[in-house]
Amino acid sequence: MPFASSNRFAAARLSILLALVAATAEVAVGESARAAVGTEMSSVVKSGEAESFVQTSIDNGYRILNNKALSPDERQMQFRQFLISLIDTKRVALFTVGSYARTASDGEMAGFLAAYDDFAAAMYQGYFDWYTGQNLRVANSIVRSQDDVVVYADVVAPNGARPFKIGFRVRKDEAQKNVVTDFQFEGIWLALNQRADFTSYLQQHGGNFATLSTELQKRTQRFKELWAPPAKR
Repeated sequence: MPFASSNRFAAARLSILLALVAATAEVAVGESARAAVGTEMSSVVKSGEAESFVQTSIDNGYRILNNKALSPDERQMQFRQFLISLIDTKRVALFTVGSYARTASDGEMAGFLAAYDDFAAAMYQGYFDWYTGQNLRVANSIVRSQDDVVVYADVVAPNGARPFKIGFRVRKDEAQKNVVTDFQFEGIWLALNQRADFTSYLQQHGGNFATLSTELQKRTQRFKELWAPPAKR
């Protein structure tokens, strides 16, 4: 845009244009600032909502595990029901097999999803059992997107020490309800780790989902038999 002009009319026109540009810029800056504040406030709301959801879920989970009135079978059944309400296991299970999900028949997928439900319940109960006697307290969160918040909780030992964090990836399900889609234990995201593991297994076994389901059943049984907190060993 030419800013120099030997013509008074051109100079006057330039002044008007510059004034309009300045006014437009001021409005744009104001709108951008308001949008930024709106985004920031939205993130704060989402962060607080996700943190409250995670802390409530942690407290409910430990309430079941620490209920001495329940038999081991009752405790396992209630904790499984709790996990099903907390974790979108179908979404996670499909994620763990990547593009192989498109190659499975309805029957194969149904068998895999059932096996994964049992596997996830045994695995997560093992992790939560491991921290029985300690507390998990939400510490902070990171809003990754409008539908993706990572909430971090400190593991608080009886002496008050906080040796490490556990991460909970919180998203929305189809009903717009908060659900957990991944856990980070000691720096490892479990669903991401399982995806690498399961897709490698399927690649080595010709994409055979029945074989993978059988393998998950074996791992589930090993979890039930061998997983216990250090104090119980």
